[in-house]
Amino acid sequence: MLKIILLSLFSFICGSEGVVLSIDDNEYSLYSFYSRYPKKQWERADSLQKDKMYSDFVKRELCILEAEKLGLQNDPDVAVKIRDRSLQILVNESYEHFVATPLIAPDDLNAARENAKKELFASHILVGHAGAYLAKPPQRTLDEALLLSQQIKSEYSAGESFSVLAEKYSDDPGAITNGGALGWVQWGATVPEFQRVAFAMDVGILSAPVLTDFGYHLILITDVRPSELQYMSDDAYESYVINISKNGVRDRLREAALNYDSNKISKHGVHFDSASLEMILSAFNRRQQENLLSGEGGMSSASLLKSLEGLGVLCVYGGNGYGPKWFAAKLERVPPSRQPRLDSVDKIASALKTIILQDIAVYDGFAGGVDNIFSYKHKRREMISGLLYDAYLKRLVNSAPKPDTLAVSRYYEKNKFDKYMEEEKVVIREIKVSDRGLADSLLALLDFGADFTLLAQQYSSVNPGGGGLFGPFPRNSDRSLFDAASLLKKEEISLVLPSSNNSFSIIQPVDRVSAAPISLNRVYVRIESLLIKEGQVEARVAGVDKLLNKYSVVKNVGLLY
Repeated sequence: MLKIILLSLFSFICGSEGVVLSIDDNEYSLYSFYSRYPKKQWERADSLQKDKMYSDFVKRELCILEAEKLGLQNDPDVAVKIRDRSLQILVNESYEHFVATPLIAPDDLNAARENAKKELFASHILVGHAGAYLAKPPQRTLDEALLLSQQIKSEYSAGESFSVLAEKYSDDPGAITNGGALGWVQWGATVPEFQRVAFAMDVGILSAPVLTDFGYHLILITDVRPSELQYMSDDAYESYVINISKNGVRDRLREAALNYDSNKISKHGVHFDSASLEMILSAFNRRQQENLLSGEGGMSSASLLKSLEGLGVLCVYGGNGYGPKWFAAKLERVPPSRQPRLDSVDKIASALKTIILQDIAVYDGFAGGVDNIFSYKHKRREMISGLLYDAYLKRLVNSAPKPDTLAVSRYYEKNKFDKYMEEEKVVIREIKVSDRGLADSLLALLDFGADFTLLAQQYSSVNPGGGGLFGPFPRNSDRSLFDAASLLKKEEISLVLPSSNNSFSIIQPVDRVSAAPISLNRVYVRIESLLIKEGQVEARVAGVDKLLNKYSVVKNVGLLY
């Protein structure tokens, strides 16, 4: 079954029309392409960017097909991810199906069905008022905004240019540069009041003032064209219609979901043992204290629950008793960083209740046929495709051979004078003191023949035991001292050099170390890592390009233009 699903990826969305790509017997629609690269992103891209987008789309689908042929979906790690993520998708889709969808009014669904397969080139003039949802609302009343809107409409009817009126009157900041043009607009992209009027209008007719939370709009439709949804199958289109219609009920979803959860908890007779919750909290606090004393990292919530012995029944649910290990097994499917923190009884109860509600959602999803509806199948297919794509690239990367010693040595010999050179360094003696007067006095003594090493031993804060010896050091270690030493001959004495930390130095060059290649031993691991990475990139590029010849690829990029 999985093979059938993967080989027909997206092909159910379209028939022979609207196909932008065919790979063997698999067809990929305009909508499938825009699902990967949104239409507005494609339209804004230049020709080079579009070539890359389309090429990446082709290569991705080739990798997915090849991964399926290789059976990578049966790899243990991939299979576990498919199982766990499929269940999470089912949970989400169950809530969408049982909670969100029933809130949608039938009229809204019908309007979406009628209009989603077309898009309009829309322009508007926005006349705001003091209570409008604008960053800087104008100081006019709602009635004044309506009167101004009617005046603008009269000026348009008298022959004035729409763009001129938009630049003159519109409170949409973009009107100054775009003349009020919103561009191509799809159903669901604007507020409901705006779209209901816009999609019912004839081309070239200016609307009456339309009130939204942003103010009054004068809408002008100048063109209509089919959207990329025109090639979708009936099931795909219906799923899209339902999804886009949910935007109008999002503000009611939270309350509906809370009521739904409450009813499910009550219906399934969920009850927690309060003493067991307190024991979990005690175990959490004890573990935190142990980790604090030992310096070890914290234990995940799943590991904590799994470690509890003798706790017995933690929760009664559906007439059955469940212990901590049942909950631990559920939590293990979640990355440790996303597992709930069990640092209070309320948080523990909430976390465990969420696990139960997800378990109920999975059961209801299967029982209610959610696993057979289009949106679930599509999202699961997308998820599997992503996993297979990653798995195939990982396989290519892992196929790259590790460079041997000879390859590392050859790379070193070829690049040592360009990439692996030691910087020139200097060795100096330094007398460093914190008082300028003392530094001047010491310089006078040196001018009269005093021994630099002896004075450094007596006065310098830098290696006095070594006679102020410092280095070898490169320029990027101490630029001012390096530059000063570079201007002096060996054993020549500098003037007093002020330092940034309110100290004063007198230096004497002792030796210079010329720039030379770093030894191979010191850079071996670095070169080996570089060659491994280069080999992996080459293996990935070559492996993907090879698929272009292995499969029959028919491109129809012209459909996108």
